[in-house]
Amino acid sequence: MSYVEKAFWDYLKSTLFGGIRILFSRRLILFSLILFITSIMTTGAVLLQSQTSETILIGDFTLLEVTFMVQISIALGFIISGLVSKKFNTIFRFLLLAALVIIALIVLFLDILSEFLIQYFPLVAFLSWAFLVPLASFAFSKGMFDNKITGSVLFLGKPTTDHKSIFSGVLSLVAVASLLWNIIMVYVGFTENRLSYLVLGAIGGIIALLIILVVQGWIFNDDVFNTTLGFFFIMTLPNQIMIFLTSVTGSESIITSFDYFFVIFSLLYSAQNISRRVKMKGVVIDPEDSKKPSKEDPFRIGRFIGFIGGEGVVLIYLGLALGFHLTQLQVMSGEATAWSQIFSTLSFSEGYHDITMVFMVLILVIVCLFYTLQRGKGYWEADIFRFDFLPPYEDLVDYMERIKKGEISKTDIALTVGKKAVEASGVGIFSAAKKFRNRIFREKREE
Repeated sequence: MSYVEKAFWDYLKSTLFGGIRILFSRRLILFSLILFITSIMTTGAVLLQSQTSETILIGDFTLLEVTFMVQISIALGFIISGLVSKKFNTIFRFLLLAALVIIALIVLFLDILSEFLIQYFPLVAFLSWAFLVPLASFAFSKGMFDNKITGSVLFLGKPTTDHKSIFSGVLSLVAVASLLWNIIMVYVGFTENRLSYLVLGAIGGIIALLIILVVQGWIFNDDVFNTTLGFFFIMTLPNQIMIFLTSVTGSESIITSFDYFFVIFSLLYSAQNISRRVKMKGVVIDPEDSKKPSKEDPFRIGRFIGFIGGEGVVLIYLGLALGFHLTQLQVMSGEATAWSQIFSTLSFSEGYHDITMVFMVLILVIVCLFYTLQRGKGYWEADIFRFDFLPPYEDLVDYMERIKKGEISKTDIALTVGKKAVEASGVGIFSAAKKFRNRIFREKREE
């Protein structure tokens, strides 16, 4: 594997497997199992009811009513216990969750606010999750390029004076393709009198134009930031493509499994990211992270996570994931009254992709605004090494060609790199080597 492949794989492995290690760590495995078992059982109950024309009763309630009340109780238990149980250990946190679930079930079975909770809590959880998915995508993109390992490899030898993003040509072509299919979507929305397609197509076209300007370095003089926005756009493309395909074909049969892939990805990345922001008892991903000074946090996310606690925030995520899943079950079974009132005839997948698209645009606008207002602040400074002393790419290609032809020895390129390093440092070779070493290992030296 090349350096780029290894760096990307290491980052992806840390993100996904780090999230899995956290969710199945000693302090969280019980709650993660509750999430998965609940989701499987409630999905099975809804499918069972859909296979028969007769309403299945459990006492005075239908199977669907019991299913929805159980999942809402567990989801509320996750969220409330996550908010208030920062100082508790696993056993007390589980006992608190059990007590909250029992209280919620009693409230629901006694028909106290049951209709309101059954209809509107899942909708709030759905909207929250539709916002968290693109937020996690942006955080993943920023983390990959604004990273001392992957970022240094990906921007190896790229001068800071070149403001274009990496792969700017490919990103621009993809943005042009997005612009074209959004124009088609606007046409479909206009001819079929579908306001949602008309609005989303117009928004998508504007975003595509913006991305072209960004990745070409014509707006922000920061190639790392421009690359982050370009990759964030790429990560949201599947969502845009699904909206486009639905608009021109009217079919959404391939959407559901794709949606849940991103739900799982967002859950894993968020869990892993939370662990890096606060010290989670019994959960260690990278012990060196806790020793490094944290960057400025313009969105104050770190303060919220610190106030709630790492495990608490993960529990809230689990509760919102259950609420998101419950919304889909209600729409599938035709019991989503609040959904029908707000989203009319939109299916679950259409509503999810439309809302996610709106939140993606909102996140993009907020990020660009904050970057403009806080340019140069710690949060936006990429902590990477570019190794600017490396020869230009064209010179490197020329060296390789000459080596292949036998015109120069293979050691000449190493000597040239060493010479460039000395010239860049402006000091002697030994001082340059010491300076280079100190720059690479300055964190260890400071410790």
